Amino acid sequence: MSLTHAEDRLSTSLRSEIRWFFTGLVAAFLFCLLVNLPLYCVLVYTVGYVLWLLQRMAAIVRWLGKKAKTADAPLTRGLTDDMVQLVHREKKYSRKQKNRYRSTLAQFNSLASDLPDATVVLTEDQEIRWSNAAAHALLHIHPERDRGQRIDNLVRMPEFRDFLLSDDDDEELEMANPTSPDRILAVRKVRTGKHLKVLIAVDVTQRVHLREMRKAFVGDVSHELRTPLTVISGYLEILRDAEPVNAEVDMCIDQISAQSDRMRGLVEDLLQLSKLEGNPLADNEGESVDISSMIESMVIAIKDVSPAHDYVLELDTTLALSCSESEIYSACNNLLTNAVRYTDPGSRITLSWGLNDEGRAVFCVSDNGRGIEARHLPRLSERFYRVDAGRSRDDGGTGLGLAIVKHAAQRHGGTLNIRSTPGTGSEFEIVFPQSRALSINRAVNQ
Repeated sequence: MSLTHAEDRLSTSLRSEIRWFFTGLVAAFLFCLLVNLPLYCVLVYTVGYVLWLLQRMAAIVRWLGKKAKTADAPLTRGLTDDMVQLVHREKKYSRKQKNRYRSTLAQFNSLASDLPDATVVLTEDQEIRWSNAAAHALLHIHPERDRGQRIDNLVRMPEFRDFLLSDDDDEELEMANPTSPDRILAVRKVRTGKHLKVLIAVDVTQRVHLREMRKAFVGDVSHELRTPLTVISGYLEILRDAEPVNAEVDMCIDQISAQSDRMRGLVEDLLQLSKLEGNPLADNEGESVDISSMIESMVIAIKDVSPAHDYVLELDTTLALSCSESEIYSACNNLLTNAVRYTDPGSRITLSWGLNDEGRAVFCVSDNGRGIEARHLPRLSERFYRVDAGRSRDDGGTGLGLAIVKHAAQRHGGTLNIRSTPGTGSEFEIVFPQSRALSINRAVNQ
């Protein structure tokens, strides 16, 4: 029934109700005149009509209180009859909507149940609202039996519990399969709806094995290259110390030596990456390091190589970091070296170290150089990725610096953030978790 039709019907019923009332009222008045009675009968009629109308409405209310079943609908007329008809129409429409929603929900449940990835819907209290068949296979969570249970009571792993309590929605956890320890799962969580989140677990055993194979291959090859490079460097030193043959031979020796040094640097970077990747540092590992002093020593060393730049230091000298000193030194030095390499002489380079608004320790290197286009930013920390494909490798380093920075940050539970605007400059920052930030007094005492 359309809205216009319903309004027309309401208007007709209202006119009919008014017509019935006044017709009865006139009849009561005429009756009073014919029998020579006082006009009290008019009042009696009016009160009676109102009571009759109220009785009809009370019957509808009782009917509604009994879930408004069609078979129990009261017999009525006029406005109250329209009320009953509207209730019938709304119930019919509601049934259609419920059937449609029920069909859609059944279709969704069927599709979600057949997903190959384990999917679990959780409340804020980690209680299971819904899970699919893959969740039973991968996490041993039964769709019916375990509904309403806390998931951390079913999957008893400390790293999994910490992952659930983490506020970082971009975090991914790799853990052993609770039912098959030889299988590896990657778990992510997505917040959805009101006070709900979806947990998704994927079997990544093959991905992890391939990654470990790649790491092993890179490590083995790098180790194997060390020996011949050492021999080459040794013979080059002998040739340099020998009597010079001619200028052309000396130039060849210099070129060979430069390429040998570059290869040795590449091998060392590959070995460092192999050590850092996928090997997180435990919270109780590491030493307390005075980062401010470390940064000052880095700047002093690089000023000898590039004194033309303007170096600005903004350091919190009361803040230390629990970390592997050699790894963090390498990461910070890589960022500083890149800033010097990719900015023109006279550019300003700012190095800052301190706490951000969230209480996390942050090391940042920013410059006012040429900047980097946005399309390059997501790939800057990939191995061997270069913004300028035509840049000479001799000028561009090994192409592994930012990859080392990223994995060193991840190994310490941190992240590498890159921001840049062409023509304005770039900013590279390493953000460490709160657990690794120490006061300098605490660092000294330890």
